[in-house]
Amino acid sequence: MKYLARIAVVAGAVFALLAATAADAARKPKDILQYIPEDTPYVMAFVKPFPDEMIDKMEPAIEETLAAYRSMMEFAMDEAAAEAAEQSDAEALSAEQRAQFEALADELIAIFSAEGLESAGIGRDSLFAIYGDGLLPVMRLALTDGEKFAATIARFEEKAEQKFDVADLGGVSYRYKDFDEKIRLIIATPGDDAVVTVVPIAYAEERLAQTLGVKKPRKSLHRSKVLREISKEYDFTDHLVSFFDVKRIASSFLGDPSGLNAELLALAEYDASQLDETCRNEFMEMAGIAPRVVIGYTGVDEDRLDARMVVELREDIAGGLMTLPAAVPGLGPDLGGLFTFGFSLDPMALRNFYEARLDAMEADPYECAALAELQASTEKGRAALAQPIPPIAYSFRGILANVTDITGFDLATDKPPESIDGSILFAMENAQDVVNMAALMSPQIAALNLMPDGKAKLMDLPELAELGQQVFAALGGNGLAMSVGDNADENAEAMLTAKVTSPSPLMTFSMDAKRYYEFVGNAVMQADEADEGEEPMPEEVKKAVRDIMTASGSVYERMSTNVLLTKRGIEVDSSIKLVD
Repeated sequence: MKYLARIAVVAGAVFALLAATAADAARKPKDILQYIPEDTPYVMAFVKPFPDEMIDKMEPAIEETLAAYRSMMEFAMDEAAAEAAEQSDAEALSAEQRAQFEALADELIAIFSAEGLESAGIGRDSLFAIYGDGLLPVMRLALTDGEKFAATIARFEEKAEQKFDVADLGGVSYRYKDFDEKIRLIIATPGDDAVVTVVPIAYAEERLAQTLGVKKPRKSLHRSKVLREISKEYDFTDHLVSFFDVKRIASSFLGDPSGLNAELLALAEYDASQLDETCRNEFMEMAGIAPRVVIGYTGVDEDRLDARMVVELREDIAGGLMTLPAAVPGLGPDLGGLFTFGFSLDPMALRNFYEARLDAMEADPYECAALAELQASTEKGRAALAQPIPPIAYSFRGILANVTDITGFDLATDKPPESIDGSILFAMENAQDVVNMAALMSPQIAALNLMPDGKAKLMDLPELAELGQQVFAALGGNGLAMSVGDNADENAEAMLTAKVTSPSPLMTFSMDAKRYYEFVGNAVMQADEADEGEEPMPEEVKKAVRDIMTASGSVYERMSTNVLLTKRGIEVDSSIKLVD
C-alpha cells in the first residue's frame, strides 16, 4: 500500500498543477487579492478574464493539448504499473492493488479534458494566484463549484484507498498529508476557492489561518498600491500582474528571520548567522543590482496577446547598459517572414561599461570571503582589456537575418532545402573599409568591386549553384547586405535603407508560429535514437509532443520578442498574434 500512497500523493500534486493552468477570472480581483499579504516577496495573479472571443478561439487547441497530456499520463501510468509488476514478490502489487492503481489512474486521466476540468469545479474562466506567504508558496484558485472540487479530491482518495487526514480550522475543513515528518501538503476548499500549499508540520495555527484565508492579512495586496503602481508604470492590463521582489527574498536569507521564514529555513537547515555582517551587507548590495522583476500583459484582445517582463536595475547599471545597443536598420519590427533574428551591440560602449564596473569593484572591493573569487576576477578583466583588438572590430554594430521561406527541406532524409529566400545585414560603421580588407583575402569579394552606393551586385558563389539560386550583395555607409531568392537584389538594397528604430533593441526575434510548431513536431517524430546511455523517447510520447505542437500551431499565427535596455532595466516585450 505504500506504493499506492505515493501514487495518491503524486496524483494530488498533478491535480494541483493542472488547476493552476486553468485560465483567468470570473469574479472580482478582490476575491483573490484580499488574501495575499502586502509584503509578499512574489506573486503571479490572474485577476481578469480573457475576452470570450479569445477563449473561444483557443479552447479547441487547449482541448487537443489536454488530450496529448492525457496520452502521456496514460503511458506514464502503464510504465509505472509495469515497473511495479517487475519488483520482488515482497514489493510487487497484488491484483487488488493493481486494480486500485488502475482506477486511480483512470480518475486522474479523466481530468485532462475541458469536461473533466468542469466536473472538478474548474471553469475556463477561473482566476488564480500563486504567491508567497513569506517564502512559503501558496496557490489560490477561484472555483466555479467548491463542492465539485472537494468531491474530485474525495474520489482520488477512494480510488487509491488512501485518505488524506482531515482537520478543522476556524470552521474551514482541510485535507493534509505529511512527508518526512517535516513537511505537510494541504488542500483546502474555503468557500468557492481552492488553496494548495506546503507548510512545516509544526506550523502555528494563527499562520495557517492566514494562509487558508480563514484570517485575512492585516494588509493585503487588494488595498495596497503596489500592483496599481506597477500596472501604471509598465502599462499592464488587469489580466495579469506579477512581481518577484529580489531584495525581499534575499533579506529573508540574509537577515534575522522570524516567524514563518524562520521555520522554513530551519527545515532547510539554513543558518544565516553563519554569515558575518560584512557578507550579509555585500550580498544585499548585490541583490540591489536587480531589486525586482515584474511581468504582465500590456495588450489583450481576441486577436493578440502582448506581454512585458522587466528586470529592474540599479540606476547606474541601467544607465551603463543603455549605451550598449547600436543603430541597425530594420531591427525591431516584425518583418513578417518565416524567421527573423537580430541583435545590436556597440563594442566600444561594451568595453567602457565593463571597464567602469572594474573601476567600481577596485574602488570599493568586496571583503566577504565568499566573494573573494569574484573580486579576484578584476585582475583577469584588466588583462583581457589589455589584449590588442583590431580597431576595425569596433566598427561592428549588429546583425539582422530574415528568412522569408525555405522549401524542400526534409528532416527524415536529411534532404537539403530546394530553395531559400532570405536576407542578412551586417551593420557596421566604415563598411567600405571592412569590405576592402575582406577583398584582400577573397578574390570573389574583390571581383564584386562593391561601392557604398547601396546598389546590389550579383555574387558568384559556387556553394549555391546546386540550388540554382543567385546571391546579391549591396554595400552602404552603414553596412553590408546579402540576399538570396526571389527579388534578391531589391531585398538586399532594402535591408540597407530600412528604418532605424529608437531606442534600438538589444535583440529581436520573430517567427511564423504555425510553421515553427509544425517543424518541431516533425523533428520530434523523426528524431534519431538516443545517445549511448540514454533511453530513446517512447513513440507514444513523441506522438503526444507532436500533437501539442500541432495544437499550438493551430491557434498561434506569429510570435515576436524584443529585448530593450532602458533606464528602468532589461525590458522584454513579447507579442503573440492569434489565427483568425
